[in-house]
Parts: sequence; structure tokens; C-alpha cells
Amino acid sequence: MNDKYTDKTSEAIDDMYGLLSRYFIGLVIEIIGVAIINTIGLHFVAGLTFSMAVGIAFMTGLLNIIPYVGPFAGGVIGTFLGLILKYYSVHPMGIDVSFWGYIAILAGIFVFAQLIDNYIFQPIIYSNSVKAHPLEIFIVLLMAGYVGGVVGMLIAIPAYTVIRVFAAKFLSHVKFVRMLTGSVQEKSQK
Repeated sequence: MNDKYTDKTSEAIDDMYGLLSRYFIGLVIEIIGVAIINTIGLHFVAGLTFSMAVGIAFMTGLLNIIPYVGPFAGGVIGTFLGLILKYYSVHPMGIDVSFWGYIAILAGIFVFAQLIDNYIFQPIIYSNSVKAHPLEIFIVLLMAGYVGGVVGMLIAIPAYTVIRVFAAKFLSHVKFVRMLTGSVQEKSQK
């Protein structure tokens, strides 16, 4: 590597490491937050045992990190598992309502958790962790989904963070790049 780029590359790698660390810590916090909301709902509202509620909730929290598709899959699988536990377990569990009423309760729990995640957790976690505007994140996820499907959406934010940091360090003379990466540059100057 050319000597004149060594310092910039080192700074870019440090910034990238910091932002990606924050992003992955944010993902863990999001998984735990969704799992806690679903555990509370499944245990106290749907009447499942605590251990069953934690198991289903943790699975839905993990699936939730897959953009767009994961929350739906988690809700469907969680509802299915909740129904199996209520109607096919040796020891009956769950509140005493009709079949369709119980489906509505389970679906309502997962929809409520998803709304909390979409309107509170994700905007705070994603925009604060990678120092990008939520609209940027949305556009990047849409483009990655179109180009790479679910796998593209999973790697979209980390890849965008890497590209953004290197653009801020090596293309800061371009006005458009300065406008897009202003917060990355501010962070690296502190």
C-alpha cells in the first residue's frame, strides 16, 4: 500500500471496526428486546409456560434480524408453535378461548412486538449504531433485497458501513460523498 494512504487506511479500519461493533451490539439488543416483549406476551397474555414462552420468543427474536421476511416468518412459526403447545401437549396450557381467538391472541402478540421493534428499536439502533439516516438504511435494504434477496439484505448494512467509511476517508474531496458521510467524518474527527 502506498505510504500516503497508510494513515487513512488505518483510520478507516478503526472507524469501521467501531461502527460495525456498535451495529452488532445493537442487533443483540434488538434480539433481546423483541424476545422480552414476546416472552411477556406469550407467558402473561397467551398463558404459555415461562420456558415455552422464552423458547418461542428467542426464536422469533433471532428471525427478526432478517429484514422484512424474518418478522413474518417468526410470527407464523411462533403462532404455529403456540397452537401446538396449547392443543397437542400432554399438559394443557394457554388461556381458555376458541381456536381462532387463540390464533388472534398469538398473532396480536407478534404484531405488537413487531410494531415496537419497527418504531422504537430499529430507528434508534440502526441509525445510532452506523451513524446513518434511517432513510439511507431503508434504501440500502431495498436495493440489497432487490439485488441479493434475503442474503443481500442480511449483509447490506455492514457492507454499506464499510463502503461509507472508506468513501469518507478516500473520497472526501467529492461534495456528494461529503454530504452522505458527514456524520462518519464527524465521528472520526472526535
